Amino acid sequence: MLKRFFFYFIGFVVLASLAYYGFSRWQASREKIDLWAIVPESAAVVIETNNHQQLGEHLQQTELWQNMEVLPIMQEFQEHMALLDSISPGKQRLARFFDEKNILTSVHVTGKTSLNFIFYIPVNSVGEHRFLRTITENITRHPDFEQSSRQYNGVLLTEVHYKPLDLRYTYFSYHNNMVLSASSALIEEVVRRAALDNPTSVAAEYKSANYLEQPDVYANVYLNNRQIPALLNLFLKDDIMPQVQYLSSLCRSGMLQLKLEENKIFLNGFSNPELLKGSMHNNLLAVKPKPILVKDYLPARTAVMLHFGVQQIARIKQQNPKAKPAANDATIDSLANTFKQELVLAYLETSTTRNTPEKVLYALSGNKSQTIKLLQRLNTATAPKSRLYAGTYGGYKIQQMAVPDLPARLFGEMFSGFKQVFIVELDKFVLFTDELSTAHALIDDILADKVWSRSPVQLALQGELLQEANFSFFINTVNAWYVLSRYTSEEERESLLQASSFIKKFNQVSVQYAKVEGQYYTSIVIRKQESSNVAASNYNTIFSMPFSSRLVSRPFPVQNVVDKSREVVVQDSALTLYNITADGKRTWADSLGSPVRGTIKQLPIGPENRLRYLFATSNRIHAINNQGESLENFPFNLTDSLNIQRLTIFDYDRSGNYNLLVDDNLGNLYMYDIRGNAIQGWQPRRLDHKLAADPQHLRVGTRDVILVMLENGYVYALNKNGDTYQGFPFSVKSPVTSGAVATIGADLRRTELKTVTRYGEVITFNLQGRVLRREKLPRPSKRAMFELVQAGNDDKSFVFVRQEQGKVAVFNQEQKLLFEKRFVTSAPKVMQYYNFGGDNIIYAITETGPQKTYLYNATGKLIGGNGLDSNQPVTIYFNEAENNFSLYKVYRKELQKINFRLER
Repeated sequence: MLKRFFFYFIGFVVLASLAYYGFSRWQASREKIDLWAIVPESAAVVIETNNHQQLGEHLQQTELWQNMEVLPIMQEFQEHMALLDSISPGKQRLARFFDEKNILTSVHVTGKTSLNFIFYIPVNSVGEHRFLRTITENITRHPDFEQSSRQYNGVLLTEVHYKPLDLRYTYFSYHNNMVLSASSALIEEVVRRAALDNPTSVAAEYKSANYLEQPDVYANVYLNNRQIPALLNLFLKDDIMPQVQYLSSLCRSGMLQLKLEENKIFLNGFSNPELLKGSMHNNLLAVKPKPILVKDYLPARTAVMLHFGVQQIARIKQQNPKAKPAANDATIDSLANTFKQELVLAYLETSTTRNTPEKVLYALSGNKSQTIKLLQRLNTATAPKSRLYAGTYGGYKIQQMAVPDLPARLFGEMFSGFKQVFIVELDKFVLFTDELSTAHALIDDILADKVWSRSPVQLALQGELLQEANFSFFINTVNAWYVLSRYTSEEERESLLQASSFIKKFNQVSVQYAKVEGQYYTSIVIRKQESSNVAASNYNTIFSMPFSSRLVSRPFPVQNVVDKSREVVVQDSALTLYNITADGKRTWADSLGSPVRGTIKQLPIGPENRLRYLFATSNRIHAINNQGESLENFPFNLTDSLNIQRLTIFDYDRSGNYNLLVDDNLGNLYMYDIRGNAIQGWQPRRLDHKLAADPQHLRVGTRDVILVMLENGYVYALNKNGDTYQGFPFSVKSPVTSGAVATIGADLRRTELKTVTRYGEVITFNLQGRVLRREKLPRPSKRAMFELVQAGNDDKSFVFVRQEQGKVAVFNQEQKLLFEKRFVTSAPKVMQYYNFGGDNIIYAITETGPQKTYLYNATGKLIGGNGLDSNQPVTIYFNEAENNFSLYKVYRKELQKINFRLER
C-alpha cells in the first residue's frame, strides 16, 4: 500500500498523466471551471499544488529528498522518469509544463485494502496541446503500452495499459482539463458528478482559504475527517478502529497549508467541528484550549500520547444508550467530575511486537482531596473485605482499585483494557496503570528525570507546537516502531518495513486541534530529530588522557554529583580510583589498595540527598563523596578471608532505606543496612556455589523477591529475610553464566522469567519454581556456548549471544538470528549491549586477545569501519540532544572519549 501510495501520488502525476493522454480528442473549450467542484465527496484527502519547480528545488536543497529517494518506490519512479525524459520533445519542456499550474490530487478508499487517486490536470494553451500530442505519438508507438476507448454517459473514456508493471489508467478530458485515475470506477464517479447542474465543491466551506497565495506554501490540503477512519483502516487493525473513529469525529473537515523547512513538514490551518450527535466535538463542548501540564511525569520512552485539554474531562466519555445501570455508577460519575482540564493516555515503548505495550492514564484533579475520598469510597463499597494492595514507592502512594477497567467506567471505552487498576498519586495528577510493575518503572523514570520536561529532544519539539490545545496526538516513530508493527495489518507490514528508514528518520509527529471561535486551529508537525556535526559512522576523539600507570578497570559509568552530567571513574594498576569529567578533567582520586569488584553504584545518601559512590573491594564495602573522602561508618571491614565478587544494592520501595548485599566466590551472601548493621538471615546465606550474575530484586504485588542464579544451574528465590520461596531452589539441568529477565505479573504464578543455559536451551519459568517452556537455540557444535546479555542501560531489554571458535552470533528475544560475525582469534569475547530506544542500539564486542573493541549497529553493520584499541569493556552514553553517542575506553595507560553517530 505504501509503495502504491508513493508511486501514484508522486510518480503518476507526471508519468501516467502525460504518457496516456489522448489529445486527438481534446476539446479546446475556453470555459473556466472549478476543478474542486467535480471532486467526489468520497475523497478522504485533496491536495492542490502549484509552483512545482520551486518545490523540487526546495526538496533537493534539504534532507527531505535525500531521505525520500532511498525508498524503493522513489528509485522506481526515477527510472520511469528517465523513460519519460527519453521520449519528451526537447529538454526542460516537461518541467515548464507542470510549473505554476494548479493540479488537484484526490485520495479515495475504494475497498477494504485498496487506495486510489484521481488527478485533475489543467492544459492551458495550444502549445501545451502540441507538446503533449508529440509525447502521446511517441508513446503510442512504444511496445510497452496498449490503449482502448469506451463511452460512459456520453463521455469518451480512454483506458491505457502499461504492460511491464500491469498498471491500468483511465482518463477523459473535461473543459480543457484532464482527469485520470487507476480506478475506472472513480473516473465514472467524476463523470456523474460533472454532469450535475452546478455541483458544490467538497471544500466550499473554505472557498476563501487559498494558502497558495502566501509565501513558502507548497500546497492546499483538504482533509475529510469523515473518511479518515476508512483511510487509516487500510493500515491499522480493526480492533483499534472504534477509538480512531471517535477521535476523528472532533471535526468534519479541514483546510491546511503545507510548508516545508529544513527537516520539517508543517501543515497548519482551520478545521470545522463535527456537529453530528454523539461526535467528540459535541461531547467535549470545548471552549478554551488547555496547556500540557503532564510533562514532568510523562516518561521520555513514551511511544504514543493522546492529550485532551478541556474543562470537564468527564464529557470525553461516549454515552451508550444501551448500557445498563451498574453498581457504584453514582460514585463513579462523581469521581469523573472531579477531574478537570487534562487527561492523557500514553503508550510506552516496547522492545518486541509480541508484547502488548504498557499504557498509562493521567487525569488532573481539580480537587485532590475530593478525588482521593471518592476513590476510597469506591474501594470500600466495592470490596469491603478484600485485600487490595496499598503502599508507597519512591515517596508516591500507590493503591489498587477494586473496580476493574475503572478508566473505561470513568472516561469511556477508548480507555478500556485496564483489567486490574492501580492508581498513583502524582501531586495533582492521578495515574492509572494495570500493572504494579508499570507504576514502579514510571516512578523510577520520574525520579531519574527521564521525563518530557527534562528531555532535550522533547523540549525542542515543544517549542514548535501549540502551547495550548483541546486535543493533541503525539507519536515518536522510533519509540513506537514495535507498537506500529503490532497494530499494522498483515497486508501492510511489508510496506511498513520497506519505508522504515524514512519513517524512523522523521520520528516526531504531532497533530493538534485548538478551539478558536467556531473552528479548530489545526497544526500537524512532522519533524526529524536534530543531528550533531559528527559524520555518520566516523569516530571523533574528544580527548585522550594519559596516566602514569596502566589502567586495569573499565570506565565505570557515573553521574556528576553536582550537575548530573555523565562521566566515568577508572582504576589504575596502582589501585587508585580517578574521577574523569565529561570534558576530560580529573576531580578526585582515592587510593584503595585493592581492585574494585563488580561495578560502582551511585545513590543519594545523607541529609542533603547528594549522590555518593558505593563499591566493593575484596573484603570491604566503600562509600565516598565527590571529594574521594569516605562517608561516616565506611568502609565496612568484612572478614579478611572473604573474596567478594560484587556489590548489589536493594531499595525495596525507593525510600532510601538501602540494603547492601555482597556475594563471595563460594556462593555466600552477606547483607547489611546503610549503617553497617548485619541483616538477620544473611550472615551468611549459604548457597554453596558461585553466582552466575547479580542478584535481582523483583516486586510482585506485596512480595519482595530476590532472585539468585548459580553457575551450576540452580535457581533461588528468597524473601527479604533470606528464606526460600516455595518451589525453590530448582535446577535448569545445565550450567548458566548469566541472569534472567523477568516479566512481572499479578502474582508469583503469572510472573515469568527467561534465561539461557551454556548449551543454548532457553528456559522460561515462574516464581512458583515451575519450568513453563524449554526451547533450543541453534547449536552448530559442542564448542558453541551461550549467554543472555541484558542492555547496559535497560534491564528489560536483552539478547542471546552464541560464541564458537572465533564466531559471535546474536539472537533477539524471539530467538531470531540478528547477525553473526567472525573474528581473527578464538579468544573469549566480552559482549555488551546498549538499547537507548528505537534503532539507537549498539553492540560492543571486545576481543581479550588482540585487545580490540568492535561496535555494531542494530542491523549488525560495523560502525566506523574498524575496531578500537581497548583492553577492557567500554562505556557508551547516548546524547539525546545532539543525537549522537559518547564512548569511553581504556587502552594501556590512556583513557579516551570518542563521539560518533549512526547512519540513518
